[in-house]
Amino acid sequence: MEQESTNITDYSTTICRSMIDEDYISQLPDEVLAQILSIHPLDSGSKAVALFTGLLNRPNIKHGQDFESVIGDFLINFDENNPLKMPTKLELHLSKDLIVTASIGVNRKLNLDFSKGNKKFPRQFGWEIVLNTMDFAHSSPHLFSVKTLKLTSVNYLTCELVSSLISKFRYVENLIIEKCDGLRCLRVEGLAKLMSLSVLDCVDLKSVYVEALELKYLRYSGFLCWFSLKNVMYLEDVKLDCKGPGFKHLHHGLYNPLLRAIRDVKVLTLHGWMFMEVFGPLLSLEHNEQHFKFSKLEDLWWIDSCMEDDNINSLFCFLRFCTSLKRLFISIDTRSCSTRGEHESYTKVQKGRLRKLKVVKMEGFEFEEDIMLFKEHLMEVFNVEPRVVEVRKGMQGRCLLRLPKRQTICKTAESNKLKFSYKFVEEVEDNTGLCSKHPHMP
Repeated sequence: MEQESTNITDYSTTICRSMIDEDYISQLPDEVLAQILSIHPLDSGSKAVALFTGLLNRPNIKHGQDFESVIGDFLINFDENNPLKMPTKLELHLSKDLIVTASIGVNRKLNLDFSKGNKKFPRQFGWEIVLNTMDFAHSSPHLFSVKTLKLTSVNYLTCELVSSLISKFRYVENLIIEKCDGLRCLRVEGLAKLMSLSVLDCVDLKSVYVEALELKYLRYSGFLCWFSLKNVMYLEDVKLDCKGPGFKHLHHGLYNPLLRAIRDVKVLTLHGWMFMEVFGPLLSLEHNEQHFKFSKLEDLWWIDSCMEDDNINSLFCFLRFCTSLKRLFISIDTRSCSTRGEHESYTKVQKGRLRKLKVVKMEGFEFEEDIMLFKEHLMEVFNVEPRVVEVRKGMQGRCLLRLPKRQTICKTAESNKLKFSYKFVEEVEDNTGLCSKHPHMP
């Protein structure tokens, strides 16, 4: 019997496309398919993949009933306590060109990935996602428990199917939307329990509307779009990994609501160009200059294309608003957008205080002298001398130490600008986690 089971598994994993085109499997009743999924053995070296074709041609697919029932049975039959005994991956052929791969992980994680099909659906679309608004006290027993939901490569043909399915999920806490080509306008409503939202690499996206009372974590990567955040009052950790402007003409006044929404964050990731062209002009207004502070910000992750004088000065202008900053992380990424020369030049930087700043991590700097000059500039402007750590790929992190005596022989023109002499010492232990790769960094 064991040998026979092994042969069946091998056969299922080597099934050819010509056999799929004959469409034997999709002719089976849904109840039989659910039973097959629930009893199929799964060892640590294989995945159970069920293939269905022609699903969109069924009369009731416009209501998403087949799609919902198959994914629902898949969720119900997953054994979270012992996932290797149940299938963790399901492949549905909605049509010849539309394929969805559904995978389940422990702690109620569901990933719906539509990237495997033929990508001939460039039509732009708007998408409204409503989460966690059902009356669960009088809810249907057919609701599914999903804590983390990841949606990949959803297009205009599949967005309604997905929306109908996830309206039956109980309390989604983490929502990830990525690589949805054609998605132009996104609206997410999660009035209860939605704590984390990630919108990643949707290249056509122009606007994001979010209404979520309990949202704490916001992640965005891609070109800068327009944000509307309603009833978002408790953001603690925000990543704005905007690779460049999404519009030919930026109107920074439109981003004042976003600036207010991130005012009380504890962790912030920001590109230098975005401060220069968007937030900088807003913060330079007289009212904001006097009253606006990131009073709770403790960790700042700053990404820039270089650290020339204007870039350093713009960073220091931003730091003046960060009165509680404890840790500063600077990453030089040459792929980051450079400013377009239309912003205000930050040639004069007023002095400020960063009493709580303890450590600065610097990554991607080409020359050691640039790190030394940055430290001296920081000491001069903010009257603070934090521990400075340099990290290079494939190398141990190094701490920059200031020596007590002035260097008498200067070997380079850059070193002539230094007021002190320095040396780098390898970090024996990394008690602060500075040398580890942070998820915010590109």
